[in-house]
Amino acid sequence: MPVPPTSPRPTPASPAPTLLRRIGRALLAIPAALWLFVEEWLWDAMLALTSALSKLPPIRWVESQIAKLPAYAALIAFLIPMAVLLPFKLAAFWLIAHGKSVLGTAVFIVAKIIGTAFLARIFALTKPALMTIGWFARSYTAIIAWKQRLYTYVRELPLYQTIRQRTSALKRQVKSWWLRSKGA
Repeated sequence: MPVPPTSPRPTPASPAPTLLRRIGRALLAIPAALWLFVEEWLWDAMLALTSALSKLPPIRWVESQIAKLPAYAALIAFLIPMAVLLPFKLAAFWLIAHGKSVLGTAVFIVAKIIGTAFLARIFALTKPALMTIGWFARSYTAIIAWKQRLYTYVRELPLYQTIRQRTSALKRQVKSWWLRSKGA
């Protein structure tokens, strides 16, 4: 006896995000975006600082050697600052865990700033070589796309828009006050 054809089961439509899910996303997105904003600002500032230092002849020579590295050697050079500073970051967490939160936080912040400075400069020097590594280029592209989606999401949040409007108003008031006090 022939078996009747079975129709595929209809898949239920995914439920619309609940209010709780949207609140949870916003609560996670805001700290993530703040971290990224600080990291990006720190990255840009440290890149400018290390670019200025690169005018010194010995540093210029070292940088020219780094820029010439083949892809996987460039990857190793890129990872060195993270590897060198990892023990300092772990020591910072150890200090925090043992009740020395101010010292631990200070160690972590200093390690983060120094690491970001070296990482930003080495990435600027090695990016052309690193982007020839397929998985690295795909990862970099995915991270940049994720970061842009996160920024877009945060910029659309009413809280972000309110803060931005108030910040702009405060800047205008400070500028107006400054111009008035300067002219007086």
